[in-house]
Amino acid sequence: MANIKVMLQNNRTAFHKTASYYAVHIVVAAAVAYAVTGNAVAAITLSLLEPTAQALAYFLHDKAWLKVRVQRLRLLVKTVSYYLVHLVVAAGVAYAVTGDLITALTLSLLEPTVQMVFFYFHEKFWDKKIQKQKQETLQAASEAWV
Repeated sequence: MANIKVMLQNNRTAFHKTASYYAVHIVVAAAVAYAVTGNAVAAITLSLLEPTAQALAYFLHDKAWLKVRVQRLRLLVKTVSYYLVHLVVAAGVAYAVTGDLITALTLSLLEPTVQMVFFYFHEKFWDKKIQKQKQETLQAASEAWV
């Protein structure tokens, strides 16, 4: 149990980022799935199943990027790499739900493309939030020494 608590503590920001992106993802996935299929049940199913699979992919992707030291164009490269992960997961889930290859391919290209835009702004928001937290921590530490 202590190991789980330590893991949760060490990954708090990653879990919060994942949860917030999961919520954004559900809304966008439902809208795109309904626009493509015209079927509310398929849209709801896809909007719950696909983002759930993507949440795991997002968490693993974000953790992997913590090890990458690239600074130049980091956000853009990270967005493109997640886009590729998203395409593969979206195609698999869409095919599993619809059983139709054309619909699955359409959804797997359209939905991740729309999500990529939301992902970019989501990451931008979190980058600013994390930088602000770091500045506040440094400021608090420097005030404690005074």
